Amino acid sequence: MLMNIQTCAFCAYSLKQPVTGDYCRYACHGAAMQTLSSGEPHYQRCWAGLLTVNVAAAPRGVYRGGVESGGFYAEGEADEIREIIAARLKAVPHVNPAPFMARIGSLRELSASALRGLGLLLLENSFSEGINSSRTVQKQHERYERQRQIAEAYATLQGREMSPPDVLGDTYQLVSHLHRGDRDGAMQFISGYLAKLLLVSRWNLTRLRAHVRVLMAVITSQDILEGMDWTAATSRELLAMARIEKADNVEVICSEVAELVLAHFGRLDADAQRGVRLSDRVLAWLQGHFHEPATLREAARAVGASVSAIAHRLPAETGKPYGRLRLELRIAQAKRLLAETDMGISEIAETCGFSDQSHFTRCFRAEVNLTPGRFRALLDPGTAVLEASPPPGNRAKNV
Repeated sequence: MLMNIQTCAFCAYSLKQPVTGDYCRYACHGAAMQTLSSGEPHYQRCWAGLLTVNVAAAPRGVYRGGVESGGFYAEGEADEIREIIAARLKAVPHVNPAPFMARIGSLRELSASALRGLGLLLLENSFSEGINSSRTVQKQHERYERQRQIAEAYATLQGREMSPPDVLGDTYQLVSHLHRGDRDGAMQFISGYLAKLLLVSRWNLTRLRAHVRVLMAVITSQDILEGMDWTAATSRELLAMARIEKADNVEVICSEVAELVLAHFGRLDADAQRGVRLSDRVLAWLQGHFHEPATLREAARAVGASVSAIAHRLPAETGKPYGRLRLELRIAQAKRLLAETDMGISEIAETCGFSDQSHFTRCFRAEVNLTPGRFRALLDPGTAVLEASPPPGNRAKNV
C-alpha cells in the first residue's frame, strides 16, 4: 500500500496505529484484488466511512499490492462523517479517539465525478509508471465485462421454462453476425446463448462442454470459409477445446468461447490492414505474450500466417529470427524487474517466460555478460562487484 503522508493527516495517523493501520491495509488489499479481477478502479468506503479509490499493483499480472487514494467524503456530508468516525472509533479496542478527531480537518470533500476521475488517473499513472500493463488490464476488463453480460443475461432468463437449444436456429444467428462482421452483435448473442446453456445444462460442466463444442465448430467453419488456412483454424479450435476440457469452472469455458469469437474478428481486422508488415504483427503479438511459451507455431496461429512465412520473413524484415526477438523481449523485461522491483531471481525467471532459474541465468549471462544477481547489485551505487572475465572469444556486452 503506497501512501503520501502529506495528502491526509487523518489517514497517515490511522496507518501508523497498530489496529487501525491493519484495518486500512486490509481494506486496501481487498479493494486491490477487486481491481485485479475487474480491470477497473475500485471505489469503496473504508473502515472509517471515508471514500477511497484503489487500483492493483500487478506488473505482468502478478499481484504485488494496491495503490489507494482516500481521505474523502461526499459533498454535503461533513457533519455526518464526523459522527460516523466518532462512532466507529468507539468500537475499536485500545484506541484513543482524540488524536483521530483532531485530524478530521485534513479530510477533503469530493464530488462523485471527481472521485471517478481520480480513479481513472490512478489507473493511467499505473500504466505510465510501469506498475501495470495496459494490455493486461484491458484484457482482464474485457473478460470481466463479458462475465457480467453473461450474468445479466442469466438473471433475465432465470425463472423461465427453458427448452433445449435450437442448434440450427441459434447457430444461424451466430453465422449471420460473423458474416456481417458485426462484432457487438456476435458478442451480445454469445453472452445470451451461454447464459441459456448454463440454465439448460444446470451448470453441469460435461453438458456445457458438449453444447460449446457446436459453437466452436461453427466459428471455425466460418473462419475457413472466409479464407483462413484450414490447419491454422482447426488447430486453434483444438487448442481452445483442450483448455475447455481441462477447465474446472464455467467462467473459463465461457471465456474460451468468447475469445474464439474475438479472434475471428481480430483476423478480419488483420486482413483489413494488409499494409502492415508481417514482422510488425508478430512483434505486436510477442509484446503481449513473450512471458508465455510463445512458440513460433502459436505466433503463426495468432497472426494468421504460416510458420514458414514467419520463419523466412522475420530475418528479412528485422534481421533477427523469431527466437532471438522473443529472447530480447524477455531479457529487456528481466532487466526492468531486476532494476525496479525486489522480486526474487526465480520469480523473475518465471514471470519473463524462462523455463527455470538456471535457464534464465544462462541466457541472461550470455546476453549481458553478468548474472542476474550481479546485474542487480551493480545498480546499487554503494555496492562494489567484481565480475569474472568473459571466456576467450566472447566480447563483453554493454549493460
